[in-house]
Amino acid sequence: MIAIRTYWNPAEAALGKSLLDNYEVGCALFHENANLYGRAPMAMPIRLVVQEDQADWAVCILNGNFEAAAALEQIPTEMPAEGDESSSPGLRGGRPWELLIIAFYFFLPAICFLQTQYPTRLSHTRSVRGEIAAVTVAHFLGWIAITFALLLLALFRRSWRSSTPLPNTWDKSR
Repeated sequence: MIAIRTYWNPAEAALGKSLLDNYEVGCALFHENANLYGRAPMAMPIRLVVQEDQADWAVCILNGNFEAAAALEQIPTEMPAEGDESSSPGLRGGRPWELLIIAFYFFLPAICFLQTQYPTRLSHTRSVRGEIAAVTVAHFLGWIAITFALLLLALFRRSWRSSTPLPNTWDKSR
């Protein structure tokens, strides 16, 4: 990504990003909230960054030169092949590492739910029955979460062993 503009005013930066978003240019604001964390609000400018292949087009749009932007839009660019893994964003290899992360985030609370103990005193009041019911529900949810985590791990293993990885559905902008 390359910085095409710097702003000192967060409102102007947001307007520039909004304009580029309307034209479906992939862009982001760096250091957008830097003035909130430091003592000096003008210590760091806000940078508007775009992808390198869209930089000329974005500059034309921000400058209001829409004729040049339309001419740049009509120039065909070389798109990588559909199955080319070198052009895929994120980790190389085309493996869905997100499945492992999601499985971990289901597995950890499930273990904590299964560690919930039944009440030690056994009196026949409604509160103890409610506590036992709550523990039973927590154990049930824990086992469901572990089952889902194991399903995600099996799906990851299947995609790891297959010759064609699962499609990357996270980034629909390409």
